[in-house]
Amino acid sequence: MQARATHAGVRILFIAAGALLFGLVSNFVLTAIGHWYEMNMARSEYDLSDSFMIALLVQALCVVAGGVTGNWLYRRSRIKKGVER
Repeated sequence: MQARATHAGVRILFIAAGALLFGLVSNFVLTAIGHWYEMNMARSEYDLSDSFMIALLVQALCVVAGGVTGNWLYRRSRIKKGVER
């Protein structure tokens, strides 16, 4: 019973680390793109608000993708160790 709880905690850490890593990377990239867009392409406040909403959507998708990737990495490491479930 103790081992199962430990594995669940490790799995949650993998998922959280993947989501955090993807979220931070996407934040840095989107910040640079947003600054460039604001300085060179935006013509009004509406353009900026639209780009902000798109950036939020992209960052949310990156966090979800990071969580899925973290779960996949955890499952892959368990299979390589010979423990399937």
